[in-house]
Amino acid sequence: MRFVVHDRQLADSRTPVRDYILEHPQGAALLWVHGGGFAGGSIDMPESDAVARRLAAGGRLVRTVEYRLAPPWPEHGPLDLGPAPGRYPAAQDDVTAAFLDLAQQGAAFLGGASAGACIAASVAARLSDEGSVPPLGLVLAYGVFHASLPVPTEAEPDHPLSPSGAQAGEWVERMTLNYAGSRSLLADPKVFPGAGDPAGLPATLILDAERDSLRASGRRFAEQLRAFGVCVTETVVPGSSHGFLNDPLSGDFEQGILKITRWLETVGTGNPHGA
Repeated sequence: MRFVVHDRQLADSRTPVRDYILEHPQGAALLWVHGGGFAGGSIDMPESDAVARRLAAGGRLVRTVEYRLAPPWPEHGPLDLGPAPGRYPAAQDDVTAAFLDLAQQGAAFLGGASAGACIAASVAARLSDEGSVPPLGLVLAYGVFHASLPVPTEAEPDHPLSPSGAQAGEWVERMTLNYAGSRSLLADPKVFPGAGDPAGLPATLILDAERDSLRASGRRFAEQLRAFGVCVTETVVPGSSHGFLNDPLSGDFEQGILKITRWLETVGTGNPHGA
């Protein structure tokens, strides 16, 4: 299905967004949020642009957002936790503004990948707390929802995970502290949705990578959502690694897009379980 790509800035917040516009959309719109460790990525990366193009070609308006980024963080050594314009809550503010603007046109989904999944879930919780227009549903791909990587609830698989558990744990803790900018915010559910009560969130798709150590966060967040009565569809792309939506030439990308598309279509027809 043909669409037009339009870049602009929101009038109220000046947040840059990119809309993939169809003349006659057939489903609810989607705001899609790229990943990048809270400190990298853009709307030009495949995880944003390629995903948006494929989902728009399926018949719905898709918007991506160029949210403000936290400062780059070193792999080793101390982190500079001084004030920085891109730290929390900057990204949340930008995504919230982009979603509320999109929702003026009608019901809309909200989703994202990796750090973008965390931001998307946090924004959905924020909208619920504030009594604002909620998303129709959440699409969360290989997300990080906790400041520290949860202990896996299942036995280690036969195949290796990437990165290893120890490496992933250290990486997540440095990444989330750099984003929050303060240790006091690491346990704040407004920053990391897995730290609190996720009741009130809409129907949610948790789409994880099989060979991803960060999958422990997705599993744990799915458990938390179910415990508070949220309709959750949890699925895994077999054999995939973290970031597979950033490789549009891969079979893992195709499988991920197919799972997202089917879930959006099903939830859009009124089935919150997406199946």
